[in-house]
Amino acid sequence: MDAREALLSVEKIIREHGDSKALGSYFLEFGRRLEVLRLVERWCARGASVVDLGAQPFIASCALKAMGYDVTAVDVEPEPYMPIAERCGVKVVKRDLERERLDIRGADCAVFTEVIEHLHYYVPHVLSEINKSLKPGGYLILTTPNIASLFRRLRLILGKQPIYRYHVREYTMPEVLAMLEEARFKPVEFYYSAVNDLTYVNAKPEDYKRLRGYADLLKLAIKKPTKLNLLRAAAYPLVKLIPSLRMLIVAISQKYSEPAPTATERWG
Repeated sequence: MDAREALLSVEKIIREHGDSKALGSYFLEFGRRLEVLRLVERWCARGASVVDLGAQPFIASCALKAMGYDVTAVDVEPEPYMPIAERCGVKVVKRDLERERLDIRGADCAVFTEVIEHLHYYVPHVLSEINKSLKPGGYLILTTPNIASLFRRLRLILGKQPIYRYHVREYTMPEVLAMLEEARFKPVEFYYSAVNDLTYVNAKPEDYKRLRGYADLLKLAIKKPTKLNLLRAAAYPLVKLIPSLRMLIVAISQKYSEPAPTATERWG
């Protein structure tokens, strides 16, 4: 089953075992999750062990399982959506990533999407624990909002808080890459994705699945000319032209195969 088929197959499970919040997330974030699943498909061999971090409501975890991966889902509060994980056959580990050790070893890949912006002051600890969970040469697929995106900049110019109200902190691309390097990850691919600029719109549930390009966004803006849809349609050519103005940071990195250097004290 490919990434799109797998994600589509999860809808029924979310409808049967989830709630309105999970179902709303399924549609609104369909495009972003599909991009992440395709990255896993590209970088992680079928059948590989994948750790999905900050996983609830387990939409991506279920899709990865349907794609043939051996999935371990990790979340600080998995209980509300455990019926979804159980229905998909996904193994769940309850962990507070900021305050506890992950205690997972030998994974081939880790998925860490839309989580780092929710962390407080323990980001180095979390990235270090993710590094320990992976085999040498294992891959980490990370996404996070871009604080330097066009709409974040416009909000700041207008005197409004640019950071989304449920986020603790948002980052620039150089900050993300620096944190990964410090945690002994080697960035192998990183880019600004336009998927959220295309799909974070006012639409009917089924319309989110059909937003694949600018023509679809224009049709939606004409069909449903809300303020958000018109702004997205007007801004999309600019963010396509200038990648650093896009809403989403994507970074794929690889755990260094060699051990970390031993720290030594130096005396003057």
